[in-house]
Amino acid sequence: MASRSQTTYELYLCEKPSQGRDIARILGANQRGDGFLQGDKLIVSWCIGHLLEMIPPDEYDAKYKRWSLAHLPILPQDWKMAPKKSTSKQLTVIKNLLKRCHSVVIATDADREGETIAREVLDYFNYKGSSRRLWLSALDTVSIKRALETIKPSEETEPLYYSGLARGRADWLIGMNLTRAFTLLANDRQVRSVGRVQTPTLALIVKRDREILNFKAVPYYEVMAYFKTNNGIDNELLETKWHNPKAQGDEKKQCLDKQEAQAVIDRCQQQMGVVTTATTARKKQSPPLLYNLSGLQQEASRRWGYGAQDVLNIAQSLYETHKLTSYPRSDCEYLPLSQFSDVNSVLQALVKNDNGLNALIAQTNKKQKSRVWNDKKITAHHGIIPTQATLGINRLTDKEFNIYNLIRRRYIAQFFPDYEYDQSTIVVTIKSDQLKASGRIARVKGWKIALEAETTPVKTNLSKAAGEDNNKELPAVKKGEELLCDHLKLLDKLTKPPKHFTEGTLIKAMETIGTQVTDKVMKKILRETAGLGTQATRANIIQTLFQRKFIQQEKKLLKATPLGFNLIDAVPNTIKDPLLTAQWEQQLDDIANSKGQDINGFLKQQIDLLKSIVTQVKTPKSNNRIQAGRISRNTNANTKPSKQVKAGDSCPECNNTLEIRSAIRGKRVGQDYIGCSHFPDCRFYYWP
Repeated sequence: MASRSQTTYELYLCEKPSQGRDIARILGANQRGDGFLQGDKLIVSWCIGHLLEMIPPDEYDAKYKRWSLAHLPILPQDWKMAPKKSTSKQLTVIKNLLKRCHSVVIATDADREGETIAREVLDYFNYKGSSRRLWLSALDTVSIKRALETIKPSEETEPLYYSGLARGRADWLIGMNLTRAFTLLANDRQVRSVGRVQTPTLALIVKRDREILNFKAVPYYEVMAYFKTNNGIDNELLETKWHNPKAQGDEKKQCLDKQEAQAVIDRCQQQMGVVTTATTARKKQSPPLLYNLSGLQQEASRRWGYGAQDVLNIAQSLYETHKLTSYPRSDCEYLPLSQFSDVNSVLQALVKNDNGLNALIAQTNKKQKSRVWNDKKITAHHGIIPTQATLGINRLTDKEFNIYNLIRRRYIAQFFPDYEYDQSTIVVTIKSDQLKASGRIARVKGWKIALEAETTPVKTNLSKAAGEDNNKELPAVKKGEELLCDHLKLLDKLTKPPKHFTEGTLIKAMETIGTQVTDKVMKKILRETAGLGTQATRANIIQTLFQRKFIQQEKKLLKATPLGFNLIDAVPNTIKDPLLTAQWEQQLDDIANSKGQDINGFLKQQIDLLKSIVTQVKTPKSNNRIQAGRISRNTNANTKPSKQVKAGDSCPECNNTLEIRSAIRGKRVGQDYIGCSHFPDCRFYYWP
């Protein structure tokens, strides 16, 4: 039995070494040990991410080393964890430290994953002592000291651990079983990886690619009418657009009948019209909300083409290494009122870090409370903001600066007035035809000043972040005034296909899947906040799709590979349905927030679904379907296209780009043909 003197320490268990060193510095724990730092009656140690992992099927039973449909589904009765070989030494350090300590402060990242990383270690060693929770929103000195003053009872955050366990076990059940099932059915020695979130995300991309592939442009017509005005300015014309009465409030509904459009021109040419509407209204826009991680990823993708994982890594570096910004994996865009007292200190730190901001920050109203200050909107975290840490920006890489600049300027914008503009609308009526013009003029730039071109040495230009004002001042006319229709134009246009996903737009689609529900039953179940994955996992899901060769990137565009198409064609709807997966993610949130959903009930749903799918895929019908859809490198994939194809078109088989290739063997050696750019994965070809 350990002596009393050996068990007087409190152990602070962090997520990674750098985090441990930051906390140890504040606590005065400066005596170095092997894998820990020691102070007066306290020890700071750390994990290195997950130190434990769920064991594979063959460690439950050796028979699972051979993949067989007969073994499925594999359903562990007693879930087991095992040490990761690469970090087993640090796990042993923590084991020995727990014997010396009477209490543990969980100091891992303040999220579901952080909670799981710490508690799975405590459970593995059957720790029975007391515990508390250090909840860190940032790693600068002020934030750490504040968190140390308000350490939580560990019971408050324990549900996050149960949510993490449920997620991990559900992912294991779906991944281990269905990857084996569909790989065995394909029977081509190529692994068909299936994942609880990964597969429905891939389904979104495949669906979009097919919409583009099958898209047929439809001609439509717009009529522009130009009226002479009576305001004394020579040759000033009012440009209007004919309002299609069949649109019924849908401005996107086009006129598909050219004769109908021409009839409008015939009716209105050189006719007098009456101004039936002439309004100008002052409009206001509040400063945009703060960034959460998804918003940051979307903006960086749109601006610079940064990948989602790249943005997460940069945000993590700004938080963990430079201490310049708050916790990066936040899903929140608001701030608690308690942090309003920090405004002066944060703005002063921004000027110390970058004196070029001095003139901009001098214009701020530090007493102004924008809509981001709202306790009712706070989740486990607040929006991503700059901290009070000071560090010269010249120490940042270009990418780090760009992300930091987005975060700091969005924060600064909260202390500027609303953006104000005049919105003008004019409607001219000729008999039954209405012709409409709209214009907007900026009047008070307000918060857009904070997002305009750099006031610091230019590394990037943020003017687009303010949004284009699109200033268009309409001629002055009055209601009831008569105007002559000088001339009209008939514009021939074509409908456009949907756009391929970028990483940014895919993140948005994953995040907002709950808003796209039309099914009445699902609408009652899903909250609008439901999404695919979480702020912390979406980037990794996209990376996994790349690594498993289900998707590829052409410039910034994401496209499914033949392997990706094949998998989505093979798996049943239940496993690729984004809405069902979003419902599961919502249930995991309910476990984390103690809202009545329990881990056993959640896992029972997964097991019941898994049994149903395994039964389905064991039938000959399912086997035939995936065999028919399998992509074989030995198969001649040429099919006579329904229309002539040319280089630059989309491949009819896989939606990648067609290119001119030259035959290198056979009777046509040296002759050019049209082939898929992703040969040999896709073997479509066409002889012109």
